[in-house]
Amino acid sequence: MAPASASTLTFDWTLTGPAASLGGVAEPGSGTLSVTTGSTSDTITAVTGTLGSFTITGLLPNGTLFGNDNLLYPNGTAPLDTNGFAVSTTGGNIAIWSDFAEGTPPTGNAYGEDGVGGYGQGTFAITPAPVPLPSSVWMLLLGLGGLGLGAGRLRIAQPETRI
Repeated sequence: MAPASASTLTFDWTLTGPAASLGGVAEPGSGTLSVTTGSTSDTITAVTGTLGSFTITGLLPNGTLFGNDNLLYPNGTAPLDTNGFAVSTTGGNIAIWSDFAEGTPPTGNAYGEDGVGGYGQGTFAITPAPVPLPSSVWMLLLGLGGLGLGAGRLRIAQPETRI
């Protein structure tokens, strides 16, 4: 059960690397991670995106693939620990993890990927997903203002009735 102060955040993620023929990840990818915040780590609750030509269809439960713990360390030196997270895709299951323990600065291609296309090394990065302030919000505010003005004019235009 998450503490009352926990909140949900979204991060954009990418997994890149040299070509698979050069030892890079077989399925580079990108997408979003939804997490529930914790005191030292965040728990990944959902993953979207693609890995190679495969669409991610869901997050696998803890311990399903290579001991995945589905934890994210957004304020640490390595956003994933050595257990990482695992997903199901349209092509099969894929695990992504750090080769370095949390708290150790990763260097080079420090993230492993194992799954449909085999094992590979790459670079994993997260960034906070932008919180959009879409124009539709402004349109909503303008619309409400217009309704308010219209309602005020209606009140003025109605004839007075006296008894």
